[in-house]
Amino acid sequence: FYKMPLDEYTWAMKEMMKDREYLYDSMIKDLYFLGLVLNRKYKLLRITYTVFMIGIIISVATFVIAFKSL
Repeated sequence: FYKMPLDEYTWAMKEMMKDREYLYDSMIKDLYFLGLVLNRKYKLLRITYTVFMIGIIISVATFVIAFKSL
């Protein structure tokens, strides 16, 4: 729906709301796919957070080693 012009989107939503079963099926599918997208999003966030924390730890360790030798 995100590639549709507003007037076509409005028409499609009104048509979908006329049929209760079709509406609920669409909502169920939408929630399912939103869950898949959120799963991928949080996996990527977990990876980036882990990489960030490893980078911080390595930076602090390098800083300590560099100034310990002075």
